[in-house]
Amino acid sequence: MNVRGGSAAARPGPRQRGLIVLLGVMAALGPMTVDMYLPALPEITREFDTTEATIQITLTGSLLGMGAGSLLFGMLSDARGRRIPLIIGLSMHVVFSIASAFAGNVVLLIVFRTLQGVGSAAAPSIAMAIVRDISHGRAASVRYSLIMMVSMSAPIVAPLIGSLILLGTDWHGIFIAQGAMSALLVVLGVLFLPETKPERVPFRASRMFAGAASLFTDRMFVGAALSQLAMMAASFCYISGLSFVAQDWYGVSQQVYGAILAVGAVVMLMMNPLSPLLLRRFMPHKVQIIGLIGALTSSALIMVASGWLGLPGVTAFAWLCIGFQQLVIPNNQAMGLFNHAPRAGLAAALIATSGTIGAALSAPLLGLAGTDNGFSMGFGMFAFYAVSLAASVFIIGFKNDDLTTRPVPIVR
Repeated sequence: MNVRGGSAAARPGPRQRGLIVLLGVMAALGPMTVDMYLPALPEITREFDTTEATIQITLTGSLLGMGAGSLLFGMLSDARGRRIPLIIGLSMHVVFSIASAFAGNVVLLIVFRTLQGVGSAAAPSIAMAIVRDISHGRAASVRYSLIMMVSMSAPIVAPLIGSLILLGTDWHGIFIAQGAMSALLVVLGVLFLPETKPERVPFRASRMFAGAASLFTDRMFVGAALSQLAMMAASFCYISGLSFVAQDWYGVSQQVYGAILAVGAVVMLMMNPLSPLLLRRFMPHKVQIIGLIGALTSSALIMVASGWLGLPGVTAFAWLCIGFQQLVIPNNQAMGLFNHAPRAGLAAALIATSGTIGAALSAPLLGLAGTDNGFSMGFGMFAFYAVSLAASVFIIGFKNDDLTTRPVPIVR
């Protein structure tokens, strides 16, 4: 084990870079699960002869499944190691992706999508725990940013893949493609995923509740979790709302909508390296605040643009919002896990679950608001960003910034 401090610790070695790339590819399964089928939402609504709000439940179900799966696989990874639970979750995603493809009604689709979400949760939550196994503080923030940089390829290609599949077949083919991708990840996990947690702890409910109770006595963890909840709620206002704003209100095709999402993902990818650069000068909490102020301002401009600039203005400012989120999410993760190495799996799971709860709540609320020119989407994003900023300022506060200046242990 090497122990280093300062910025030198934030530079991963070759073996760690390979692990980070693998984790980033696996963490991309969540965005692929959501974003690939977004171009098909209006088509699924028509096929099942139901409402927008009902079809949004298929998204909500997958998000709730992700929340439950994060807790399940997070606890399993603390008790049984990281590798096997991650492979089990990926295998579960294969099964229920195929089941979703053959769902005969909207109720079955909701059930299978929920279980598909449970499986997809293993990768991002366990990836966070693996990073905490090998680093913390600024180094962990940098590694979370690098994983996000790799996984951000998913939002770029997912809507394009989904829209291209719809050129040759219908929405059923999208779920078959998702099953094939997760099957490939199972193979990669079996061949290349190392075990970073050789120590085991008993898998008991009493231990889980005691661990969770200790997490919720840490103001930095609580503030990071609430900030993440509101941040992901704002993100899914964009993800779930833009499909209907672009296609139903402004009348663009599924392929154009896919291209809009892909450009937004490119903006995220371009903004992602900014967090590691700012971390050379500022602590994670200050970088997070910068991102939240930028996102809050951009979401206010969405509401203005909806009345004056139409779809180009709405999408441009929405892209800025999700770009600024790249300064927030990895630093929330680093702060939330900082004090909790022995319970990194559970802590990562609870932060991931808080995000999926926020996302699951925002999707149907936006569906009930109905389709408009983008004002409702912008207002929802603004409200949730404001909550995220309040959690960061008033719960985390600024006195914890010195915590992340401690020397950073790194496992080679």
